[in-house]
Amino acid sequence: MKTYDVAVIGGSVAGLQAALTLGRARRRVLLFDDGNPRNRTADHVHNYLGAENPSPADLLASGHHQLEQHDVEFRDTRVDEVSVDGDGLAVGSDRVRAVVLATGLRDELPDVPGVTDSWGRLVVACPHCHGWEVRDQPLVQLGMRGLPDRSVARALLLSRWSNDVVLCTDGDELTDDQLTKLGKAGVQVRTERVEAVHPGDDQVRVLLTTGEALVPRALFVVVRQHQQSDLAARLGCEIVDGAVSVDGGGRTTVPGVYAVGTTAVPALFAIGAAGHASTTAVALHADLLEQEL
Repeated sequence: MKTYDVAVIGGSVAGLQAALTLGRARRRVLLFDDGNPRNRTADHVHNYLGAENPSPADLLASGHHQLEQHDVEFRDTRVDEVSVDGDGLAVGSDRVRAVVLATGLRDELPDVPGVTDSWGRLVVACPHCHGWEVRDQPLVQLGMRGLPDRSVARALLLSRWSNDVVLCTDGDELTDDQLTKLGKAGVQVRTERVEAVHPGDDQVRVLLTTGEALVPRALFVVVRQHQQSDLAARLGCEIVDGAVSVDGGGRTTVPGVYAVGTTAVPALFAIGAAGHASTTAVALHADLLEQEL
């Protein structure tokens, strides 16, 4: 049995950044990664200062390279259980003084045939992440049935990148107030059900049940987000609205367990997830130092 200062569970940008900050603080870190980051299907990571549109794989490879000079040990495996007993925390046969949950989220896409076929390329979710690349071109915002408020909010946001935006509500009816706001923003509204989506090389064909097709440059969708792992729940961490509750230092309600990135703050972009992880790692290092003293 080995003993480490920290086990980081999850090896995307938040997990790697937590490991980097702790490694630079001369902590002995064990990092687990099953190789399935949430953004693995995307062509590029955008809006990340200092990294001009790398692929997700290239960005993570760069992070791995940075960690090589620090006391960080990698395990290419998924963690399904963390043990808590009178002696503290353990991941498998390894004892750890603290655990960082960087397991992230998974996206539930609208239940429309074809949406998953080009997810991450021509079918995307976030205008701040992907809007610039398709600015001033025809765009369609596809809603998630049962979430009309979010669909309207996203379409209004998207109107800042293009003056040719169509909101497909996929059967949801909108209020007069919502229709007024959309009209002021220049957003067209189609309430018919969407029959299918057919991605092409550089555009998307959105087929309505009326037989009509819309052909935008990109399709933006509303998604539901879920925790990728139930580790936090099984450890007894408080979870509110699908997010692991943390304080300003990333501490969960379970002593010795921390959560970073979208595990704790679902709305974070990649660069925000890394920043949150770095802040949490600093607090964790200070907590360990306090224990040692």
